[in-house]
Amino acid sequence: MSNLDDANALLTAINFDRFAEIEARHAPDVRFHSFRGPDLNSSVAVHDWHRTFLRDYADCSYGETEAVQDGDTVAIRATIEAKGYDYRPFSQRVVEVMTFADGLVQERRLYGMLSDLELDKPTNAAMTAALEFPGGNVNDTRKAATGFFDAILAGDAEAAGAFLAEKAVVIDTVYGTAQGPEKIAALFAGIPRPAFGTNRVTHVFAGPKDACVETSYDPARPRAASWVRMLEGKIQVIETYWMLREIGVSPRVDQARARALRQVILPI
Repeated sequence: MSNLDDANALLTAINFDRFAEIEARHAPDVRFHSFRGPDLNSSVAVHDWHRTFLRDYADCSYGETEAVQDGDTVAIRATIEAKGYDYRPFSQRVVEVMTFADGLVQERRLYGMLSDLELDKPTNAAMTAALEFPGGNVNDTRKAATGFFDAILAGDAEAAGAFLAEKAVVIDTVYGTAQGPEKIAALFAGIPRPAFGTNRVTHVFAGPKDACVETSYDPARPRAASWVRMLEGKIQVIETYWMLREIGVSPRVDQARARALRQVILPI
C-alpha cells in the first residue's frame, strides 16, 4: 500500500469507530497534535483520544477529501460531518498532516476551522474556479506557495501580491475572509502575534494544483496550516486551518451549542 492508501485506511477506521485499527495504524511512539489537544506521544493515547473524539463527534464521517502526497507525508483536506452534544448535525473543515514510516503514522497534526463554514458569493465563485482547475506543475505550486508565505510573513505585501490571482481569496473562520491582494495583506497583518518569536514556514507539501503550508512561531508547537489552491499559475484560494487550542480559541463544538444530554426525569 502507498502512504496515501494508508492515510485513507486510517480515515475509514475513524469513520467506522474501529478503535483497535486506529491504534494499530499509529506507531507506538507516534507524536500527535490536534486542534482539540492535548499533545499525545503514544498510539495508546491516540486510541483513547479517538474514543473521546468520536463520542463528541457522533456519527463522524470524513468526506470531500482532497489529498497531497509529498515524499513520506500525506496532507488531506476534508470535511467532517457529525452530530454534537445536542444531537444536531454540524460540519467542520479540517486538514490532516500525516508522516509515515513502514506504513505507520509517525507524526500527525490535525488542524481545524470553526464549525459550519458558509461562503459568500464572491468567495464561492473563487472556490469553484479553483476546484475546476485541472492542475499544473508541482514545482510551480511549491514555488508560489513558498514565495507567498515567505513574503507575507516578512511583511512584504507587494512581493506576496505577485503570487496571487486578481480575485484571490483567503478563508479564515477565526480572523475573517478577504478578497484581493490588498485586503489579503491587511488580513494577515491584523492577525494577533505572540510577544516573542518569528512566524515562519515549517513545511510545504505540494501537488499539481494544491499545496499545504504549515507555519508556526515554534516548530515544536504546530500553529496553522493553509490549504493553497492554484489557478493558472497563481494562488486563487487560501484556506486557513488552526490549532485552535494553541491560539486560545475554544475547539469544542458543544460550547457553542446548548448541551442537552438525554436523561430520565424521575418524579420528586
